[in-house]
Amino acid sequence: MNDLILSAVSRLPLAVDNPLDGLIPDFSFGGAEFTQLWQKVITAIWAIAILISIVYLAFGLVAMAGASGDTNPNPQQHAQGRKKAVWAAVSLAGLAGLALIVGAILSFVG
Repeated sequence: MNDLILSAVSRLPLAVDNPLDGLIPDFSFGGAEFTQLWQKVITAIWAIAILISIVYLAFGLVAMAGASGDTNPNPQQHAQGRKKAVWAAVSLAGLAGLALIVGAILSFVG
């Protein structure tokens, strides 16, 4: 059995050439009008995502404030509001720095 495995492994190539070596993505395949259109769509989606994260951040802060009132404090509701606010703040920071994050990843990888 070991001889069969060793003979199969010995027939494998030692190195495989990268089929994507030297290829660079080109986003101008549809012309200038198409490029402007998809860039506007992407930035609109990005802006909507930022607005949604701001709304969720506001909901989380309001939930925290409502749960920590003087008349009826509720630690569980405060913790849930804090969790929502933290996740919304992290997503907002990620969306705000999205261009920087993508640029850093592409410069690091390529």
